[in-house]
Amino acid sequence: MPGSGRIQAIDRAVMILDCFTERKPQMRLSEIIDILDLNKSTLHGIISTLKYHGLIDQDEFTQEYKLGLKLIEYGQRVLDSMYISSIAKPIIERVCDELEETVHIGTLDGEEVVYIEKRESQQSMRIFTTIGARNPAHTTGVGKAMMAYLDENELNNILSGTLVRLTPKTISDKNQLKLELSQIRHRGFAFDIEENNLGLTCVAAPIFDHNGKALYGISVSGPTMRMNSNKLTKASRIVKDAADEISRKLGYKG
Repeated sequence: MPGSGRIQAIDRAVMILDCFTERKPQMRLSEIIDILDLNKSTLHGIISTLKYHGLIDQDEFTQEYKLGLKLIEYGQRVLDSMYISSIAKPIIERVCDELEETVHIGTLDGEEVVYIEKRESQQSMRIFTTIGARNPAHTTGVGKAMMAYLDENELNNILSGTLVRLTPKTISDKNQLKLELSQIRHRGFAFDIEENNLGLTCVAAPIFDHNGKALYGISVSGPTMRMNSNKLTKASRIVKDAADEISRKLGYKG
C-alpha cells in the first residue's frame, strides 16, 4: 500500500511502466494484469491515461503496449541538465573567482527562467539564490539573453500574457521589450539594471546547444554599487566568452 503522501493511482502508473523491460519491451493487457494482479478496468483506465499523455503507445497491429516516445523527451531533459551542469561548473567557478560576483546558469520554462546551477560570490554583500528558483524571464538578464534568440512563435507565446513589473525599471511594454531583445541579439549579451531587484545589476549571455538553440544562459550578478560601467564592460566580455566556451563544449558550431 502507498505510504503517507503517496497517491495510489500514480504508484500503479509507475508500476505499469516498470513492467516493460529490455527482455519484454511489448506486452498485452492480459500480461500486465498477470504481473501486477490489478483489476482489469482499473488497469485499463490507467493505461488509457498514460497513452493519452504519450507515456505508453499501442501497436496497431498486435495491440500490444510499449513505452511511449514521450519518455525519451523526459530522459533527454534529465541528461541535458546533468550535462550542462558538469560542463558549466568549472567555467562558472572561474568566472566567479575572476569577477568576485555570483554566477548563475538558467534555462527557460515557459514565461519563467529557472536557475539550474550557480556559484556564489564570497563578498560579504552578495546575492543569495537557490538552484530551482524562478523569476519572470523578461525581468532578468539571463532570461532576456535566451528570449532574444527564440523564434517568433515561441516569443509571442511568452509575450501573450501580461509582463509583470517587479521594479520601476522592469520593462513591461511588449514593443519596448522586443526592441531590447533586438539589441541583445546585435551585441550578444543582455543587461538587467535593477529590473528584477532594486540595487541588483546583472549581465548575461546565451548558451547554444549543438542545434543552435539558446537553451541556457549564464549571468553575473552583483550589487549595483559594485557593478559600475568599468566592471560591466569587463563582465560583459568575460560572460560572453564563458557562454561561447560552454556552447562549443555542447557542440555548437556557430
